Amino acid sequence: MEQNNTYPIRIIPMSRGEFSGKEKRLTINYCLIQVASHRYLIASTSKGICYLMPGEMRWEPIEQLKRHFPHAQFRCRQVELHRKAVWLLKRKPEKAGRLDLHLWGTEFQLAVWQDLLNIPSGMVTTYLNIARRVGLPKAARPVGGAVGSNPVMYIIPCHRVICTNGKLGGYRWGINRKIKFLNQEARTFTRTEGKSHWEPTLF
Repeated sequence: MEQNNTYPIRIIPMSRGEFSGKEKRLTINYCLIQVASHRYLIASTSKGICYLMPGEMRWEPIEQLKRHFPHAQFRCRQVELHRKAVWLLKRKPEKAGRLDLHLWGTEFQLAVWQDLLNIPSGMVTTYLNIARRVGLPKAARPVGGAVGSNPVMYIIPCHRVICTNGKLGGYRWGINRKIKFLNQEARTFTRTEGKSHWEPTLF
């Protein structure tokens, strides 16, 4: 699966045999890393990044990773793929180069995550627009479920999805984090009573 965003990312679907360990037991490398004021858990297989989430809550992110991949073996080890992901978290895609994501999900989830990769930085889309683009215009609610199950935060930019009525909607990792990401990517601001307000552009 190819995408046309500002940096080259490819989704490699994880096979059932890989996920279940029936082909060969999956080895996942993971590390906890600090980026600016936030800590993240980044995990990868030999094929690509498979998981990325906030890492502030002590051991809970690692336990969630292990629940997400119950048949894998794990190594606490930083690898080059993690460093590429960090460059994207730092919003320096030119230093990351090409990045592969190795993801376990249904065909529908993978299609939604692929569509998310096509949303340019500084723009937003709606659940309904995604449903239309994946060929299921009445599936806005299932799209919301797929967006919420995104296993690779920020790099798959589920924070760029809002409600059709213009409201921000929810965010798996907290609405304040969603607002912060959108503000970092904002293209235009207006100032009212000394406060900056983001003006989204719809994709």
